[in-house]
Amino acid sequence: MFSHATVGTGPQRTPAGVSGEPQVSLPIEGLLGLEGLAGRLANPNFAGKAPPEVVAECQANLAEARAQAELVRGRLGELG
Repeated sequence: MFSHATVGTGPQRTPAGVSGEPQVSLPIEGLLGLEGLAGRLANPNFAGKAPPEVVAECQANLAEARAQAELVRGRLGELG
């Protein structure tokens, strides 16, 4: 039996389906803010005009978010 549902109510709704064993899909990047941080650093108006300490903090936050995303992916992979 196959069922389909859309999970969430915000702008990043995630489609999910179940066939056999239950599956869970999470938008990890959206949860951790990776896209926003990367986009901010890629924006020349931000990167070129913000004080260096603000840019450095944003870079550090992005590195931490990427590390957290990898950790979550690894742990989810261990679940099968």
